[in-house]
Amino acid sequence: MNEESHPGPHDGQPIETAGAPFQVAESAVVVLHGRGDSPKQFLRLADEFHHRGVLYLAPEAAGRAWFPGPVDEAATAKEPWLSSAFRLVDRTLGVAADAGIPPERVVFVGFSQGASLAAEYVASHPRRYGGLAVLAGSLFGQDAAETDHDGSLDETPVFLGCGADDPHVTVERIRGSAATFRRLGGEVTDRVYDDLGHAINDDEVHEVDRLVASVTVMEDDG
Repeated sequence: MNEESHPGPHDGQPIETAGAPFQVAESAVVVLHGRGDSPKQFLRLADEFHHRGVLYLAPEAAGRAWFPGPVDEAATAKEPWLSSAFRLVDRTLGVAADAGIPPERVVFVGFSQGASLAAEYVASHPRRYGGLAVLAGSLFGQDAAETDHDGSLDETPVFLGCGADDPHVTVERIRGSAATFRRLGGEVTDRVYDDLGHAINDDEVHEVDRLVASVTVMEDDG
């Protein structure tokens, strides 16, 4: 179904861009902001993992929220928001494709709700991607390790990180999500940090930078 015949809350939302011009971009990072945040605000974080030749794409959630309710609810409880968000991510990947960038050179980076959306999208559309960074988010459902996702990520690098004291995402959810991504054939790293809360630290930024560097075709000036 197309957006016009079956509209959803995120259909038609804008996509902010930064980084390399379309004509010279060789890889892309899809940046998915958290609840209450904005693409422009979250794109500032991209300065910490900027590389030449990388196009940064940041779709905007309607009302600054991707879905209602907590992450331990089933994905079906997130409709019609989730399907609409997936269509917006599809459109974002289409922008990358129009620039000649295939999915295997696209890295997803999400925080909080954006991290959960990135995780669910990649798990629901398994194939080889450039990478996935899930920061303070997880897959949906009561048990993130027991999901009905299937298919192969073909060794896509996956990083999951959260604070041990995160009030929104438990350590068990991070470990369970990591188990699901391993079952799907991802090359998974998961880390839990003391005294981080619901935030991002320097080690996580380093891991994101590593993922982006892995899909960078153009060499940085050195």
